Amino acid sequence: MPIAPAPGKSRLIFRLGAISNWLVSVGGIIAPVEFGHLTAPMMAPPNYPFLVRLWSGMAFMFGFMFWEISNDPVTRRALIKYSWIEKCVTGTSVTIAWITGNVPLVFFLFICFTDWFWVPLFAYYDARVRRELAG
Repeated sequence: MPIAPAPGKSRLIFRLGAISNWLVSVGGIIAPVEFGHLTAPMMAPPNYPFLVRLWSGMAFMFGFMFWEISNDPVTRRALIKYSWIEKCVTGTSVTIAWITGNVPLVFFLFICFTDWFWVPLFAYYDARVRRELAG
């Protein structure tokens, strides 16, 4: 039973985040080379497809964490910070790769929608849940 009602649309935001992670990552798990062509068509095929599969598997797993948070954001509040941290790690890594010319613009834009988009939403609900519980 939750300590307090979940604030705002936090349940919906974390559920949508979970679904987004699952949809984006399943292709990399099933067919990493083809997923690489789809997400970064101007890049050479990945030299190490297992790394695409590994990243995709981790993103898929984090989708379960987002879903867990969505079930009860107040009780699962300790996990919320990891949602935006996870998105920042991937977003920062790809942004640096784009700035240094290691990935094309299309891949950077892909990450903007799959990671950077969620950071302010997850961070907002992290702060909001903490603030409401503090009184």
